[in-house]
Formats: sequence, C-alpha cells, structure tokens
Amino acid sequence: MKIQNMQSVVLMVVMALGLVLSACSGANEYRMESGERTAGAEGMVSVSSDENGNRVVALSVAHLPRPGQLDDSMATFVVWISPEGTNYNYNMGQLRLAEDRTGAVTFTTPFPSFSMIVTAESHSTVLAPSDQVVLKREVGSSR
Repeated sequence: MKIQNMQSVVLMVVMALGLVLSACSGANEYRMESGERTAGAEGMVSVSSDENGNRVVALSVAHLPRPGQLDDSMATFVVWISPEGTNYNYNMGQLRLAEDRTGAVTFTTPFPSFSMIVTAESHSTVLAPSDQVVLKREVGSSR
C-alpha cells in the first residue's frame, strides 16, 4: 500500500511539473486580421521567449497580393511593431513573398506586448508605415 501511495504522489508531482513547464516554455500563437483590401490574406504569429527574456516573433503569411497590386508605387511588404503605451512604429524588416504568395520572417524584440502590422511599401527602409495595411494584430498579455 505504501509503495502505491508513493507512486501516486510521484506521478502527480511529475504531471504537475509537466504542466508548469509546458505553460512556461510554449509559444503563444495569434491569427492576424486581414486589411480592408486584402480580405483573403492570412497570417499567423508565434511568440516565444529566448534565454535573454526577449520575445522571438515568427510571422508566416499566405494569400497576400503582390504589393504592386495594392498600389503601383509599392514594391515590398514591411513588418512593424508599436510597443504598448507608445505611438512609435519600429520597422522590424522586410517580408518577401514566394511565387505561391507565401512568406515568413522572424525577429526579436524586448517588448512583451505590441501592435503588429504588415504594410505594402515602396522600399524596405521606410521610416514610417504607409496606409496600405494588409495584416494587423495586437500581441501580448495585456492587449
């Protein structure tokens, strides 16, 4: 009887530890919302933490139109984040599309919560987002 009780306690502790570890180490996933002119666009965001406490953000997209289809002057897509409580937009990099209109980009940020948008742009080094928003999402715990 004592061995069975001890085994039950060990099993419960192992299960509880497994639940805690899976909750702490798992990535949070978010579905992006398409813009007004890009109703068929899809995007998924996966956010995890690295060993330094930063957020590793992986964005994958599908069914985006070519940037020039939105506006003749647009040549690429850019991913932007705006940290919670600010009005500042950070250019997190270019998002290139493959022939099948899919794409992916990964970046790291110290911000735990932020607004994220993908915009069509004339080039990848613009300093502010255009009004050509193709995907958007609030990311993080308090949004």
